[in-house]
Amino acid sequence: MSAVRQRIGHLGTKSGSHRQRPTEERVDYIEHVFNTYKILTGAPALRGSIAEVGPGDNAGVALLMRKDGCDQVDLIDRFYSERDSELQTRLYEALSSRHNLEEYQLSEPWDEQKLAGIQWTIGIGAEAYFDRIAREKGPAYDYIFSTAVMEHMYDPLGALDSMFACLKPGGKMVHEVDLRDHGMFTPVQPELTFLTIPAPIYRRMTQNSGRPNRILLHRYCETLKAMQRHQSLSYKVLPSALVGVGRVTGRKTFTEIEPDLTDKAISSVDCIRRNLAGEFRAVDSRDLAVAAFHLVIQKEQQNDRRAT
Repeated sequence: MSAVRQRIGHLGTKSGSHRQRPTEERVDYIEHVFNTYKILTGAPALRGSIAEVGPGDNAGVALLMRKDGCDQVDLIDRFYSERDSELQTRLYEALSSRHNLEEYQLSEPWDEQKLAGIQWTIGIGAEAYFDRIAREKGPAYDYIFSTAVMEHMYDPLGALDSMFACLKPGGKMVHEVDLRDHGMFTPVQPELTFLTIPAPIYRRMTQNSGRPNRILLHRYCETLKAMQRHQSLSYKVLPSALVGVGRVTGRKTFTEIEPDLTDKAISSVDCIRRNLAGEFRAVDSRDLAVAAFHLVIQKEQQNDRRAT
C-alpha cells in the first residue's frame, strides 16, 4: 500500500521507472516530454524557476530545461523510482552526447543528485509540497509541469489550486492527465469498465494503491471555472487521447478534432453509459469521451487583471 510505505519510510517504487526500455528509446521519450512542454507553453525558451512533478526515474527532462536556459529545476516526487546505476549512467551519457550537457555534471560518473541547478525533493506529495511553498514563499515558479501524475494524486484539484498559488504572474502550468484505467480492466474489458464500479467499492479496490483516482475532465473544468471567479487565469484543454480512438495528434481542443474521431469516441461512451456508476451517469458524453488531455493554465499579469 503506497500510503503505508510512505508513512514507514519505504519510498521505493517501480512506478515511473523506464529502465527496461532501450537507452535510445528512453532518450527519445525524454526529448518528447520536454518538447511537448515547450510547445504547449509557447515560449521560445524556458526561463526562470521550474517545478517538475513526478519526474520518475531520471532528471533528463530537467537537464534539457537547464540547457534551454532556466535557472533552477525542482523535482518533486512522492516516491523514489527504482534505478540501475549502470543503466542510469548510459542514459545520462547518451542524453548528454545529443545535447552537450556536461556543464551540469558535477561528478564523475553521472550522479543525478549532483546536477547543477537541479534539486530533488523525495517523500512528499505534490499536494503537501505546493501547499507549503504557497504559504512559505508564495509565487516561486515560472512553470510547473507534470505528465501522467495528476490521476494518481490523492487530491489533484486541491494540488492544482496550490500550484496556481505558486506561479509567478505570467507563469504557466502544463499537465498531461491520463484518465484511462492503467490496465485495471483493459484490454480484456471495455475501456470505461472501471467507471462502472460504484464509488464505495472502487475506494476499497484502489485505496492507497496508486490506481487512477477517477477525477475526470469535468471536475478539472469545474475547479478551474471556480478559480476564475476570484483569480485571474486562463486555461486550455487539449485532448491527447479519446475513448475508443486512442491517441490523437495536433494539440487541438475537442471541437477542433476531426468529427469522425469525436463521434466515434462519444458513441463508445454511449454504448456503456447505462452501466456507469451513479456519479458518472449525468456527465456529458463529450467529457467522458476524453481519455487523456493536456491542461495548459496561465496566471495572468496584474495589468491583464485590471483590463478584464
